[in-house]
Parts: sequence; structure tokens; C-alpha cells
Amino acid sequence: MASNIASYLSPYIPTDLYVRNPETGQKESVSAASLYTHHNVNGALVSNEGKIVTGKDRAGDEWTITVHGPGKVIVTDTTPNDGALDDDIDTIQIVGSNINSTYVTGSTSASVRTLTDGLVNFNRLIATSGVKSVQLNGFDLTNQVSPAVSSTTGIYLLGGARSLEFHDIVGLFDTANGATPIQIQIGQANYPSNVKTSIYLDSIYNSVFDSNSTTIPTDPITSPWVQFTVNGVLQNFSIVSTTQSAVSPNYVEASQQGTVDVWTGVPVSGPAPAAYQFFYNVVGTTGRTSVQTVSVGNLKVRGSAKNFTVQRDTTPFTSSTSGVKSIRNADFGGTADGVALDVQGTIGRLRFRRGLGDSKGVFTSSTQTPSTDQNSETQTVLLPATKYGYPLGSTGYAADGLVSGAIRARRIGSLKATAANVSYVTAQNPDYVSLRGGGTPTVTSTFGDAITNSSITTTGSIGSVSVDGNLINSNVASGYDYQAHLQGLSTLRQPSRIRSYRQRGSLINSQVTASTTLNTNGSVTSADIGNGSITGHVDGNAYSTGGRSALGTYGAGVIARRKVGRLPVG
Repeated sequence: MASNIASYLSPYIPTDLYVRNPETGQKESVSAASLYTHHNVNGALVSNEGKIVTGKDRAGDEWTITVHGPGKVIVTDTTPNDGALDDDIDTIQIVGSNINSTYVTGSTSASVRTLTDGLVNFNRLIATSGVKSVQLNGFDLTNQVSPAVSSTTGIYLLGGARSLEFHDIVGLFDTANGATPIQIQIGQANYPSNVKTSIYLDSIYNSVFDSNSTTIPTDPITSPWVQFTVNGVLQNFSIVSTTQSAVSPNYVEASQQGTVDVWTGVPVSGPAPAAYQFFYNVVGTTGRTSVQTVSVGNLKVRGSAKNFTVQRDTTPFTSSTSGVKSIRNADFGGTADGVALDVQGTIGRLRFRRGLGDSKGVFTSSTQTPSTDQNSETQTVLLPATKYGYPLGSTGYAADGLVSGAIRARRIGSLKATAANVSYVTAQNPDYVSLRGGGTPTVTSTFGDAITNSSITTTGSIGSVSVDGNLINSNVASGYDYQAHLQGLSTLRQPSRIRSYRQRGSLINSQVTASTTLNTNGSVTSADIGNGSITGHVDGNAYSTGGRSALGTYGAGVIARRKVGRLPVG
């Protein structure tokens, strides 16, 4: 029977719950009215557990978590006794799930009454049974939920997961208040997952500080504060970046009070101005982000990677077995600084699109002594005027005389490194500084720095190497046992070769070697030349200014028993 009520007078039935199809990613129409009540007393929208759970924080950001397939979700916020999901999320717990057929999706929408970013904070995600996919779009894992909670921050998918995806990790760790690391654990050590896991994130912000300290921290942080532990194979690990947070200890205090930073007077949501960068020293406050797994398929960091390690053990290079079995592809899109890849077997393809090592503030004089010793002296000479302009505390590990990158493997299929910067110079003769008139200097670009204060070593051979830029205080070495180097033993183990070495740049206090051991006592001569060969071409020259490389060696050039091509020695 047709209704006589006009359509505009019909009751409104909301269908705006943001539920996403886990297979297609498309939004599905779900009526809130149909979920409000059921035959039992616990309707989906009046409970904090079920197939669909939704809430809204104080700022008005709304969120919905949906379980497709077996299982349900239980959500608890940071104020569990007020009868409403109206604050940051404390715990998301998935129960009764299945590793092959349970999909968990989460979606957020920004407030309609005020300007917000639409992001929702959560403190912990737990699933004791396996989950095929967890995709929480717009959710940030952070230890800064408000009000604060006592539960440990992290993700614990103890039954394994095929795919884990969410927005950011925001970690601010005050060691004076007993801060604990953020852990993302897939599977269990005594019951490893038999499925391959893929992890996709945007950015990881990882800052460590001591609010009781009156001195600005400068020592590098070597223990992990954001730790991924995958008890199985990591099929894909893809993130945008991993860096220090843009906020400081004072920003944390101010944000809790809803005020401004006590040092700078700027709103707590903004980054520190350049003049105050020295308070937030990059080397001294960037926490280590560690990936601990059996082996890695594809490793991709689209932006900057600072203080980032991949290994099987908790700490890289602790023993000959501390490395992962293999990495098929490793691709770093931004500058990689303080990066360690500890691999027992093969790295298929290795690429640094904006260089390995931050070359800002690095000078190549003999008074600079970068080494593997983290207590080594930093540079004591003034930088040339063309290197001025970096805020104090914004430079990386190389400028502090520390190792910027350490890569070790049995073999490397291909290595590509592109310069992290571009250098511009003018003519030395003042008459030719401005060739086009108008008082504007005429500049020309030169090779930037592609690998700085870093070592890339293999016990076996390296396939092809392509470098666009200079090597500064660095080593590319085949037939070199890095673990033996750390233990003070002979590094020469077996014959090796670098099949093709191509470089558009110069070697500055840097060596490219095949089955060759160099002196670490200040001498530029080779200590032991084994059965190695290198074929290739270097466009630039080899310059030895007395600086020491990342492996503690001296001199510059391409060194092997057999060389074919233009391979200079300084």
C-alpha cells in the first residue's frame, strides 16, 4: 500500500556510520537505527563490544571499528567508568578471530563543530587469536593518550597477522618518569607465526628525553624505544619516515595544560623554531626504531630514516648470528642517517635515493675523527663559509663524528646511492664570479655527498654499484668480515669481487675495496691485499686529507689486487 506521507516528512534514518569493506576499501551504508536495538538488551550502539563499535572524542572526532568475519571487538577508552566512549582509546581488543577470515577495519571522521585533523589516539591493540587484516585508518598509536593511563603502550597480535596498517606512531619517552618502549609484537617467541606479515604505517615519531636534566642531550640513543618484533617472516615493511618528534618535553607539559611552550611561547601543535633547535638535538633525542624479525621481503622508507635498525637480535652486530636471514629489497627515499642493516645472508637490492648519512656540518680536515667508537672526538675546526646556516642541533650523526650507516651482509646484488645534497660553487677568480652582470653570482653545481661516515660490507661479493655523488669518510668493501672488525680480528676471509662499480663523484677519505684489509694505525698503505677484483669507472678523484673512515681506516681510492677501468687511488 502506498504511503500518503510526503517524502520530506518521512522520518530520517541515518546511514552515515563510516564502515569500510575490507576487500574493496569502499564505504558501506550502515543504518545506525538498525544497530541501536536488537532482540537482546545489548544493541551494537549501546555497548562497547560487538561487530561494530563507534565513539566520539571530546573534540568531536568520530571513529568506527568493524569486525568482518569471525570475532568481535571490545573497546575501552581512557575514562572507562563514565559510561561513554568519549575520550582517547585505551584498549582495542579483538576476540574470537581467525587468521584466515577475520578483517578488522577502522575509520575516522573529523569534527563537524570545530577544526580538527580527524585523527584518533589509541594506547593499545590486543588479539590473542590470529587476524588476517587490521586496517585502522586515521588511528595513531601513542603513549600520550589523555587522560593518561597506566597500561603499557603497544600492539600485541599474539596469534599472528597477515597485514597491519594504521596511521602514525607518536612516542615521547621521559626517562625521568620511568618511560617504557612502545612494542609492536606479531606472534610469540615460543609459538612463531607461520604466516608472512606486512606492516604499513605513515610516520614514526620517536623522541627520548630526561625532564630532570639541566643539560642538552648530545649522546646517541642506542636502545630501542619503538620496537617491532615479528616472530616470523616480515613480507613488507613500508613507512613514510621515522624521525624525532616535532615536540619537546616542554611541549608535552604544555599540551597537558592546554597552553604554549614555556621556552618559545608558540602553540604546542607546532614544530620548534630554528632558533630553539639546539634544545632538541637530533642525535641526542631521536629514539631508536628497531625492526626485529627472521627475514624481510620488501623494506621501504619513503622519507627520512633516523636511528633505524633491522636485525634478528635486539641489537644489531652483537654476534655472527644477530642478523636477519635476508632482505630482498631495501629502499630509502629520504636521507638515511644512523641506519643499521644486519643481514646474515643476501641483500638483493639496496637503494638510498637521498644518500646514506647526513652530510650537513661535516668537514673533511684531519682534525675530524669519525669512527665506530661513539665516544670519538668530533670536529674542532671551523666550517668553510659555504657550509654555514645550519641551526645548532639540527645536524646528524656524521657531524658528531659518529657512524651514519652500517650495512653488513654475505652478498649484495645491487647498490645504488644518490647524493643527499647539491653543492653550488662560484669561480675562485673574483672577475668571473658574476658572468651575467647585475651583481648576481654565477654558480655551478657540483657533486653532492652520497655516502657519508658509513660502511657497506659483505663477506662475499657485490654485484653492481652505482653512486651519484661523493663518498666521505666511508667504505664499500667486499670480502670483508664486519663482525671480525668489531672484535678486532682479521677481516680478510675469502676471494671476492665488485662486478661493476660506477661513481659520478670523488672518494674523500674513503676506500672501495675487494678482499683487502687496510691499516687502522694512521698509515694509508694496505695491510693485506687478498684475492679480489673490481671493474668500473670513477669520474672524480681520490683525496686523502688525513680523515678516518667509518671502518677506522685511512687513505682514499679503489684498492684490489685486480682492477679494470678508471679506479683512482689517492
